Amino acid sequence: MNKTIRKLLVFIGSLLPLGWILWKVVRLQSGEWDVLGPEPGRAIVFFTGTWTFVFLLLGLAASTFKRWGVPWLMMHRRMIGLFAFFYATLHLLAYMAFLLEWQWADIASEIIERPYLTFGFAGWALLVPLAFTSLRYWQRKLGKRWKRLHQLAYVVAVLVAVHYLLQIRSNWFEPVLYSSLMAILLLERAFFVLNKRIKTKI
Repeated sequence: MNKTIRKLLVFIGSLLPLGWILWKVVRLQSGEWDVLGPEPGRAIVFFTGTWTFVFLLLGLAASTFKRWGVPWLMMHRRMIGLFAFFYATLHLLAYMAFLLEWQWADIASEIIERPYLTFGFAGWALLVPLAFTSLRYWQRKLGKRWKRLHQLAYVVAVLVAVHYLLQIRSNWFEPVLYSSLMAILLLERAFFVLNKRIKTKI
């Protein structure tokens, strides 16, 4: 498949979750009160958070798939990473709008007092410099430091997984599933790096 066409398809596919939730919101505004459940605001927060995790998983899986002989995902990792930041930002804004109702005085105390928010906000904050320096200009300008900076993606992955797991109340399946997939990808990466260093020394 042509690279440009594939890039366009990845871009459109990445926007589909946004289109789906906007369609639900439009239906909600038209009077279909049950389309997002009894707590629409909380449903939007959860939805955007889940898709943030999905894009983080795809970003981490790109290098793993490349090592397994499937390189096309790696070609779009920058776009996938930017969509992870995009949905993470929507997730944060949805939380502030629907659950905190823009009570600015409460935002700082909520982040400090609730561990799951502390981990989640820390993950989002680390995504900011990664998104900002994703352009090739910064890759050239920072040189080797760019690669070290973008290794923060692994830290973000751990923070987001902990953020998700700390929110488990009754429905544990998705948080445990996504976090387990994240752990597998991180362990695969760690094994690859360790194995590479051993071979280099030999």
